[in-house]
Amino acid sequence: MNEQGGLQKEAMTRSERRKQKRSLVIFLFLLFVVSACVVGIWGMAKQETSEQKAIEQFIAALRQEDMHMLRQFVDAPFEHDKLLSPLFAYLRKHPEGYDQIRKELEQQQNDQVYIKGLTSTPPIFLMKLSQGTYKFEPALYHVYVQTNEQGARILINNTYVGETNASLMKVGEYVPGLYEVKMVTDEREQTKRISLFGGERIRIVHFDSN
Repeated sequence: MNEQGGLQKEAMTRSERRKQKRSLVIFLFLLFVVSACVVGIWGMAKQETSEQKAIEQFIAALRQEDMHMLRQFVDAPFEHDKLLSPLFAYLRKHPEGYDQIRKELEQQQNDQVYIKGLTSTPPIFLMKLSQGTYKFEPALYHVYVQTNEQGARILINNTYVGETNASLMKVGEYVPGLYEVKMVTDEREQTKRISLFGGERIRIVHFDSN
């Protein structure tokens, strides 16, 4: 009787040990899942905080026209400090432009990212992560001059860009901002002002030949 009772007791002990082992495995598995979720949520929150901080710093640098800071943020070749002058001119005249830039950048945080080549209306600035640093790439607008006037001199913001030799002439690529397009001949000159801030990338400026 005692021997049988001992066997039963030992069997129960083995069964309990198996149950304990299963419980431990389940507990460790759940702990791993919960830890992974917490780390994932923390990582996403940290990234979102970093993105928001970068956006606010960028907007502040634009408001202050801080070229030293903007050189670190803007992903564009800075040949001279006047690169963003047309943008500053636009934002001074249209301060609501800051809100438009911020709104577009915050939408990109939610994976609503503009993909080049699939749309003709890019965001004012495209936010991207480059080597651990957030960069803001300005939209480039392709400006064309349409005229029947041959040999007319074309100036963009008082900078000579060429002479007309066809009815439709590409004069260059420009970052967002306000621009003054001038056509000069020996007899006269015409001036058109354009705002490159959102909308289609290709802009055509028409000059009469009369």
